Amino acid sequence: LQALAARGWQPDYLTVRRRNDLQPPQAGDALVVLGAARLGTTRLIDNFEV
Repeated sequence: LQALAARGWQPDYLTVRRRNDLQPPQAGDALVVLGAARLGTTRLIDNFEV
């Protein structure tokens, strides 16, 4: 997150959750990474499965 902030991004959050219900993960769970950040006046939201 510090690397993003150094390049002008304003990170809101970055978290890893269980893919099927977005609860905190446990070993062996299918995961999704969720994040949001601002760049100027635009807020970008993304997620990807791992």
